[in-house]
Amino acid sequence: MPKYVVSPEEITGGAPMEKGAGERKPVRDLKIIYPENVDPDPKTLILGVVEVDPGHHTPLHRHRCEEVYYILQGEGEVEIEGQKYPVKAGYGVFLPEGVRHRIHNTGKEVLRYVAVGGIMMVPLVPKWPTESPYEILE
Repeated sequence: MPKYVVSPEEITGGAPMEKGAGERKPVRDLKIIYPENVDPDPKTLILGVVEVDPGHHTPLHRHRCEEVYYILQGEGEVEIEGQKYPVKAGYGVFLPEGVRHRIHNTGKEVLRYVAVGGIMMVPLVPKWPTESPYEILE
């Protein structure tokens, strides 16, 4: 039977973007529309929400697809190929395929954003350049 809708209770974490130890990680990558959460598997897009605690950042990484962010809450800087750009609630970000990027929370509250990515989350053929769809660079 197809599964098209994901409830809050079905959202999972554990993506390679998550950093830190302990029960509450300072970077949380919440998988919403991913192959493991819906049926049939998405062929071209995935959807997630990322939360970054104040003073923290996502790891520097790149992947083999375009990605867009929409900032829901907080403020910070998105770093793209070493250049930093200010972002806050209401801003959108476009990341071309292969660019090195990360996002820093420079504010006093959780930085929360929607991330929509391309086919990187569907099994890659061939594997690029690692087993993970992300290439973590730090």
